[in-house]
Amino acid sequence: MLINFNSQPKIPEKITKMRIEYKNSGIPTILDDSLNLLLLTLQIKKPKKILEIGTATGMSGISMLYTCPDAVLTTLEKDEESYFEAKKNFKESKIDDKITQYLGDAGEILNFLDGEFDFIFLDGPKARYIDYLPDIIRLLSKGGVLFADNVLFRGYIDGSKECPKSDRTILRNLRKFINTLTENNDFVTNVLNVGDGILISYKL
Repeated sequence: MLINFNSQPKIPEKITKMRIEYKNSGIPTILDDSLNLLLLTLQIKKPKKILEIGTATGMSGISMLYTCPDAVLTTLEKDEESYFEAKKNFKESKIDDKITQYLGDAGEILNFLDGEFDFIFLDGPKARYIDYLPDIIRLLSKGGVLFADNVLFRGYIDGSKECPKSDRTILRNLRKFINTLTENNDFVTNVLNVGDGILISYKL
């Protein structure tokens, strides 16, 4: 059982209020416990180049750059409405000069990205995690960290809940994603029962 004595992320009050508004509107937002662990991992790693797969409304991106003010962020989003909502939020937060945004399918965009990132935050479509993995491995620097959200997928991954037929492709692909990383000798990987499941993987 996870006991969390400090579940409120340490981010600007304005961002906290925005996250609550988005949640209340039914817009997916990273869970507080997961965001806490993400920001803690960033504080330890202190990355300079962050890649985010799944911009959404920009709340995670803003929080990451607030925690790592010397970093730059490259972020990918397929949904046009979310892309422009995030763009507005980045500008209002006065961090848009540190951010490169891409609009389009992450699988296609990752193919032409080059260089290396010392931190990758993966929070896109869960069924596609395994498709993104070859490019993630290519783009992640040695000593870099991959932080993937929602990998336990509502309790379906460990079998504690029965997965409906409509989600079995996601279940199968997520299990393959987790197994591929945990069996890769170039990575040290752990899956944590935080939020909806967090995978943290360190590239040796």
